[in-house]
Amino acid sequence: MRPSTPRRALAVALVAVLAISTFAGVVAADDQAGGTIVVEEGQTVTDGLQATAGTVVVRGTVQGDLEAFAGTVEITESGTVTGNLGGAAGSIRIAGTVEGSVDAAGGSIDITETGVVRGDVKAGAGSFTHAGTVNGSVRVGAGSVTLTSTASVGGDFVYDGEFTEADGATVGGEVRHDPDLGSMQVSVLPNIAGWLVTLYFLALTLFVGALLLVALPGASATVADATANSPLRTLGAGFLTLVGAPFVFVLLLFTIVGIPIAVVGMFLYALVLALSYVWGAYAVGEWILGLANRESRWLALLAGVLAIHVVSYAPFLGGLIEFVVLLFGLGGLTVAGYQHVRRRRADDAESTA
Repeated sequence: MRPSTPRRALAVALVAVLAISTFAGVVAADDQAGGTIVVEEGQTVTDGLQATAGTVVVRGTVQGDLEAFAGTVEITESGTVTGNLGGAAGSIRIAGTVEGSVDAAGGSIDITETGVVRGDVKAGAGSFTHAGTVNGSVRVGAGSVTLTSTASVGGDFVYDGEFTEADGATVGGEVRHDPDLGSMQVSVLPNIAGWLVTLYFLALTLFVGALLLVALPGASATVADATANSPLRTLGAGFLTLVGAPFVFVLLLFTIVGIPIAVVGMFLYALVLALSYVWGAYAVGEWILGLANRESRWLALLAGVLAIHVVSYAPFLGGLIEFVVLLFGLGGLTVAGYQHVRRRRADDAESTA
């Protein structure tokens, strides 16, 4: 039975409100939220980045400060933060460069051999390991504090916790124990918080997907069918829409009449991108169930969201698959819109005949 008009309208309204509030980071590059946020190698985010997610990975460049609250935060060897790094996470790994200071709390904090912090480090953690380079001073309170043989600190190293210093570690200032730093120690709670963040975004994605299935069952079915029957065409349509829409908005900005249209269009475009990811995950779930000869749109939504979440943890491949899922959703939605326009034109032609 098709949902009634009031019920569908309510679902559409809820989808819009949730997508706007949750995926506002699609509009503002410096404030992002999602299951996995990745700044890819070669990509530059200007004006800093505030990220709330299950996983935050920086392979490219963040110009300004990075504030991250996540289950996992990683600055890879190719990653650079030109400002300060702050926030809290279950685990924080710095293998790249932070040109400012670090002020963070985590279940575990690791500065690897390739990790460089130009400023100071202030940290509270369950475990803290330093194997890289810190030009300034370090103040850390942790259950275990380790300086490896490759560690270098330009200033003082002040700590509280079970301390291990390997031969070869260099500290330009003094190494000193300060029991007052014990209050900075972090237990396993950040890991729990990280899982809660991940579960929150999974639940929210499933909820938004359920609302889409109720509010727009026809569009949802078209997206799934297009992905299953013509995956390459759907990917192509998604890529053209992804690239073409911003180009049209830029052209509109050159006209007085087009400016408000472009502004509204860009806002709706960001909303569509957020929803396209959910639709894409649903389409993947339908494909998975098709392999098992099962039919259930609710089970398909669950299977798709969980499958994409699992593969998102794979280095590089996870981000690529998430991008493909986004293109599937966007391309399927483009196909659905095209088919709707064709049906309307056919109906209009019949009514005037």
